[in-house]
Amino acid sequence: EANPDDAMLIQTLLRRSGMKFESVTASDEEEFLSAVKHDGYDVVLADNALPQYSSIEALKLIRTTNPSVAFILVTGTVSEEFAVSIIQQGADDYILKTNLTRLPAAIKNAIEKKRIQLEKERSQQELKQLNAELRTVSAHLEKIREEEQARIAREIHDQIGQQLTGLKMDISWLRRMTNNHAEQTAILNKLDEISGNLDETVKTVRKVASDLRPSLLDDFGLVDALDWHSREFAQRSGIQVDLKPGDKDITVDPDIAIGIFRIYQEVLINVARHAEAGRVETSLAKNTEEITLIIADNGKGFDTLQKKKTLGLLGMKERAQMIGGSFSINSKPGAGTTVIIRVPLNKSTKS
Repeated sequence: EANPDDAMLIQTLLRRSGMKFESVTASDEEEFLSAVKHDGYDVVLADNALPQYSSIEALKLIRTTNPSVAFILVTGTVSEEFAVSIIQQGADDYILKTNLTRLPAAIKNAIEKKRIQLEKERSQQELKQLNAELRTVSAHLEKIREEEQARIAREIHDQIGQQLTGLKMDISWLRRMTNNHAEQTAILNKLDEISGNLDETVKTVRKVASDLRPSLLDDFGLVDALDWHSREFAQRSGIQVDLKPGDKDITVDPDIAIGIFRIYQEVLINVARHAEAGRVETSLAKNTEEITLIIADNGKGFDTLQKKKTLGLLGMKERAQMIGGSFSINSKPGAGTTVIIRVPLNKSTKS
């Protein structure tokens, strides 16, 4: 405030209204810049024009240095255009000096508004941090689950698989031993039946072990695992799958590989259940910055604006975020669906 009498009048009015406060009066740019260096103030009351310093400049400084402080323009006269402009730039209110009786309520409202805004921002920041922590925990639990599934898969393959193979060998030995006994035809038929059942059991065990943790992913890498699953899916569903890897030797971090593979499994399941597609085209590409998986089907598609997000879609999006990537869906009714997964590569992954 450039006018000391006006500054005194405002302070007297505020005290008469019952407001308790401490204040600093700045009459020019130098005094204002000195005053705002100190924290602890709740509101700035600014005249429209200090000597060589405008209220717009003062507002910009406050919004830059301490945006939680309320800013009210208190001036003798101001055009409607200027009032609208300064409010749009972040001022909380403006009061004409001819209507100072409104100032106490305006100050209280502006301070309360800033308090609510600050609490909202703090809550949003805490929520963001909580989501990050939950995602970290979720990623850790997912890693533990994958490790446990890998252990179970190894045990199924190594122990139960070997035991079933041993039973088959015992049956073969029994067959040789029954060649000289009566009713050998019935016995041999029964042994053939048992052997056939064991063959199916071995296949089932291998499938369960593969579903838990595909050994191809650990032994040969992401491309071969995707290729194997594409052929398995095509055989089971009758839907043609064309996989086009940009490079047969694509290598990525194991956590990224299993994440991409699991998303691919889930996408193909959704295609089989909902898309009514006859063909799926998949491309995998890697450059120095990211790895990208694109799955496109020629099914019935859907309206992405109207369809609610299912747990399956949310799960795939969450899995992509856990490996630092993004998950997006492009679809239109009658135009098929395209799913895009992008995962940035950090320095250790690039190397």
